[in-house]
Amino acid sequence: LRCRLYSTSAKLHQVAIPTRCANSSRKVQRFPVPESVLQGMCLQPYVHNCQVTVHEAGHAYRFCIFFKRHHHLPLNPALSVG
Repeated sequence: LRCRLYSTSAKLHQVAIPTRCANSSRKVQRFPVPESVLQGMCLQPYVHNCQVTVHEAGHAYRFCIFFKRHHHLPLNPALSVG
């Protein structure tokens, strides 16, 4: 699974997120494991997620957003504060 990582330490990076399957068959739904690439595991070992749909020029694009929001994690300059 290819993803975009908007990290607090650098600019946008393309990263590969490992996935897990519900059973040994490759035809079942795969579940991403974003914890493996996000920093701050000691402060917040779990990850929040939400679904976002962007409608543009008659097309609907769906994204799954993974994030952490612990108050001791560094601020992310890729996100606006306003």
